[in-house]
Amino acid sequence: MSAIKDAIAAMKEVMMLANKVERAGSTLSEISHELRDHDRRLVRLETVIEFAKGSGNQRKPPTNE
Repeated sequence: MSAIKDAIAAMKEVMMLANKVERAGSTLSEISHELRDHDRRLVRLETVIEFAKGSGNQRKPPTNE
């Protein structure tokens, strides 16, 4: 009977580990989506900063008054 109990305990542990792996995969997928969203936002911010730098460096031609 001890071997059967050990086998059942091992199966339960395998099922629990499989569940944990599945949850970890789901969490990783969510984190991946968030990371892509943050990357897109960062690119937009970098674009705004580069545009502001470019606009600030341009000088207006002097007016003849």
